[in-house]
Amino acid sequence: MPVPRLFEAAHEPREQWVHVLATLLALGGPETRAALVAELLDDPISGTADMLVSEQRPMGTGPGVALADIVVRSGSEWAVVIESDLAFDVPRADRLIASYDAVAGSVERCVLIAVTPDRRPPADIAAIDGGRDIRHKSWLRVRDWVQERPERGAATGVDLALLREADYFFTPRVAELYRLESLMPMVEIDLRHTLAALFFDMHDLSSAPTILNPTDSSAFLRYPRTGDTAVEVTLGDGPPRVTLTGGDGGPGYTDGALVISDAGTYTAARAWTQSEARRLLPARR
Repeated sequence: MPVPRLFEAAHEPREQWVHVLATLLALGGPETRAALVAELLDDPISGTADMLVSEQRPMGTGPGVALADIVVRSGSEWAVVIESDLAFDVPRADRLIASYDAVAGSVERCVLIAVTPDRRPPADIAAIDGGRDIRHKSWLRVRDWVQERPERGAATGVDLALLREADYFFTPRVAELYRLESLMPMVEIDLRHTLAALFFDMHDLSSAPTILNPTDSSAFLRYPRTGDTAVEVTLGDGPPRVTLTGGDGGPGYTDGALVISDAGTYTAARAWTQSEARRLLPARR
């Protein structure tokens, strides 16, 4: 898709984060676009004024093809591929290499930026070799740049409006991202992307849950933060479990609880879980 889907709601939290970043890259003025690309690359690059930004771009043809989060191109001169996630300590190298290789052959210079929650470059990204230019950027640094640019007087008009909206989106979510960090080790690696999606699905309905840690390896997340618990997420001592107090039971639920044994379990129950949680939780102000 050649432009951001400005009026289309993303389907899941990671797509929402990516969409905000793509919107800044595509709709910002020349100076903002150049500054953001330079921030991602840690170096300025020419050609940003006329660059084309594609979101959720297919990396090949045919059914089941992978989608790159964002591809930024300046003709055949260079391309910046952005891939992201919201999970800590998960393997990414195979996905990043596949995305890089799918684009690198069509441009003179290709750079892939992995935007992840990790404050430092994860070991598997740092270990990628083979002449591929694959780099790391944290969501924390992206949030900081979004905050800093208006503060330095480097944005006005439409750019300032876009950055303020991006700040409004990123600031509370990035703060919650680092509350999520301590919870990630309590689930298996294969379920960490699912935990992130569940955590931010609930954030949109009721932010900052009460988190109780009966042991170092288990936790209860209770929503809302004050009042009677309407939704509880249990981590540790087995797969994650979602319990809806007073819920009638939806796909995969037994006695009001959903045991998330694999990513597909939550995907199948996600729409019903969100709808029922919205009914049970106090409306956000």
